[in-house]
Amino acid sequence: MNLNALDLNLVRVLDALLREKSVTRAGEQIGLSQPAVSAAL
Repeated sequence: MNLNALDLNLVRVLDALLREKSVTRAGEQIGLSQPAVSAAL
Protein backbone atom coordinates (compact mmCIF):
# COMPACT_ATOMS: atom_id res chain seq x y z
CA MET A 1 0.00 0.00 0.00
CA ASN A 2 1.38 3.38 -1.02
CA LEU A 3 0.81 5.66 1.99
CA ASN A 4 1.89 8.70 0.00
CA ALA A 5 -1.23 8.33 -2.14
CA LEU A 6 -3.56 8.02 0.87
CA ASP A 7 -5.90 11.00 1.22
CA LEU A 8 -6.25 11.60 4.95
CA ASN A 9 -9.43 13.59 4.37
CA LEU A 10 -11.08 10.35 3.27
CA VAL A 11 -10.05 8.77 6.57
CA ARG A 12 -11.72 11.67 8.40
CA VAL A 13 -14.89 11.16 6.34
CA LEU A 14 -14.92 7.42 7.06
CA ASP A 15 -14.37 8.02 10.78
CA ALA A 16 -17.24 10.52 10.93
CA LEU A 17 -19.53 8.19 8.98
CA LEU A 18 -18.82 5.27 11.28
CA ARG A 19 -19.46 7.42 14.36
CA GLU A 20 -22.55 9.28 13.13
CA LYS A 21 -24.11 6.60 10.90
CA SER A 22 -25.53 9.43 8.79
CA VAL A 23 -24.00 11.14 5.77
CA THR A 24 -25.59 14.48 6.67
CA ARG A 25 -24.51 14.41 10.32
CA ALA A 26 -21.02 13.19 9.39
CA GLY A 27 -20.65 16.14 7.04
CA GLU A 28 -21.79 18.55 9.73
CA GLN A 29 -19.23 17.11 12.16
CA ILE A 30 -16.30 17.61 9.80
CA GLY A 31 -17.44 20.78 8.06
CA LEU A 32 -18.45 19.29 4.72
CA SER A 33 -21.75 19.32 2.87
CA GLN A 34 -23.76 16.14 2.40
CA PRO A 35 -22.92 16.06 -1.33
CA ALA A 36 -19.19 16.38 -0.53
CA VAL A 37 -19.36 13.46 1.90
CA SER A 38 -21.30 11.41 -0.65
CA ALA A 39 -18.68 12.16 -3.30
CA ALA A 40 -15.95 11.02 -0.92
CA LEU A 41 -17.68 7.64 -0.63
